[in-house]
Amino acid sequence: ILYFSSVGSTMDVAKEEAKKNASEGTVIISNKQTSGRGRFGRKWVSEFGENLLFSVLLYPEQKMLSSLNIVASLSLLRAIQQETTLLPTLKWPNDVLLRGKKVGGILIETAVLAGRVKYAIIGFGVNANSDPTQVPEISEFSTSIANELGRDVSRETLFESVLVQLSDLYHSLRGWMDARNQWESYLETIGNHVRVVWGNEVEEGLAEGVDHDGNLILRRSDGTTVTLSGGDVTLKV
Repeated sequence: ILYFSSVGSTMDVAKEEAKKNASEGTVIISNKQTSGRGRFGRKWVSEFGENLLFSVLLYPEQKMLSSLNIVASLSLLRAIQQETTLLPTLKWPNDVLLRGKKVGGILIETAVLAGRVKYAIIGFGVNANSDPTQVPEISEFSTSIANELGRDVSRETLFESVLVQLSDLYHSLRGWMDARNQWESYLETIGNHVRVVWGNEVEEGLAEGVDHDGNLILRRSDGTTVTLSGGDVTLKV
């Protein structure tokens, strides 16, 4: 575990460690990120010492890449369950929610060369003890563990719990389908009419379920189905 008081991004530090052939399981954690990012290049807002901001370096087989999203988000969900009295759910593909508001996000970046995985980095951003209601850009759709509990949570204990859960899921190939099925059971997205945006593409329809790899199966209004591997999801009103 490499600890920093402040970095631009734990993801970028992890990439540098990968170039040095750092061992699998190397973790980069920081009290603050000056250039933290989420999916689609969005800025991750977090003040010093309030939240959990860390990245984990892995060297998975290529066939495991599509499963990392499930492993990561379920690890965080399980850790919150274990360390609090709260009941988190998931928004496809990898947001962790408390009472319908985002409390944690996952960012996965990989490098593949000639069919071989050079590295995979899982980034975790968890609103632990912050108060997102005071940040106008995210106040409507974000919350924190502390806000939901009514008290601060131990970041150290939660951090340890996420790593334990991640290790168990990542190494447990026998239990893979059980983990995938549990992940699906927490998805609030399934059964709702949704709008999925990725890049300049937009799809709308009923979220019917997910396939073996966690891709979203969407039924359009004309009855056809499409399988989506990623995107930004909003409920269609």
